[in-house]
Amino acid sequence: MKLYASRENLLHGVNIVQRAVATKNPLPILSGMLITAEDNTLKFTATDLEMGIECTVPVTVVEQGSVVVSARYFSEVVRRLPDIRIELEVNPNNHSTNIRYGQSEISIHGMSPEDFPILPQLDREKSVTINGSLFRNMIKQVAFAASSDNSRPIFTGVLLEINGEQLKLVATDTHRLAFRSGKIASSQNLDNLSVIIPGKTISEISKITGEDSQVQLTFTENQVLFEIDNICLISRLINGQFPNYNQVVPQGYKSRIRVKSKDFLESMERASLMTKEGSSVVKISIEELSMNITSNSPDIGRIYEQVQIYLEGEETSISFNSRYLLDVLKVADDEEVYLELTDSLSPGIVKPVGNENYLYLILPIRTL
Repeated sequence: MKLYASRENLLHGVNIVQRAVATKNPLPILSGMLITAEDNTLKFTATDLEMGIECTVPVTVVEQGSVVVSARYFSEVVRRLPDIRIELEVNPNNHSTNIRYGQSEISIHGMSPEDFPILPQLDREKSVTINGSLFRNMIKQVAFAASSDNSRPIFTGVLLEINGEQLKLVATDTHRLAFRSGKIASSQNLDNLSVIIPGKTISEISKITGEDSQVQLTFTENQVLFEIDNICLISRLINGQFPNYNQVVPQGYKSRIRVKSKDFLESMERASLMTKEGSSVVKISIEELSMNITSNSPDIGRIYEQVQIYLEGEETSISFNSRYLLDVLKVADDEEVYLELTDSLSPGIVKPVGNENYLYLILPIRTL
């Protein structure tokens, strides 16, 4: 294999696929990335057997071929290369990979490409396409609510539903739940679908999706393929039954608070500084014209915050985990949000004013 490439293109390929490199796997081949040169393109491939990523960049191919190189060392070398034309040549006898730039040269030990697992090729019979900017925003507003507890795999994933022209994302860790819907651009042989995508996969998709790109999603019984420009990401799906989220969302409220998102966020950030370590409890008292936020710690101190609001319904009080409220307020794109409450023991709902596509549910904390 021999080719010429720019540092920029090499770095782009490396940065994309190294997200799928296995960091804790007994198979040495999975710590590497497969690079394949053909038809004036260089394809980078990496997988941890749960998720695989391919990225293709333009190069000038003199001799076709492939090799597996250490993802760690190859990526570090590429990052430090000068911004000049790079020559890449592989010795087919021992897979040694030579990187030449100017009058300098680096040689990295390679591995046989025949030992690298082949990523499955999916039939694109069932697929949908969605605007990249919209999809990335949907992920941002939902994925953080998924659980990090691997003992309950269902809750570490994000539910993706397709109903006609609507694509919905839902995540929950059983203490809070985030829901977001958006309109798909086009669909092929797919009107209704419900799958659970691993949280790691959905987070990586948001990082590699550009503002002006289109994301095509292809589904099989056990896998999902995301295609974005010159990037393909394939992932397993999580098997199991996601809880019926519609059953836990309150259908009404006794108190509806309208508040500026920025004011609410900044007050919560300050209040969280005075919470007890490990509990993060803040108390919210709703009066006719104000939301009063208090928290205290015997070891640190006490804080009282007052935020102007518009109240529809009854005055009330409730306690929440401040971190859970901060998480949603940080991704709130709208200038104002509603906080809907029923009583001190029922879930609270945060939603944007004038936008029915997003909803966040948070369970209260019992306090004495």
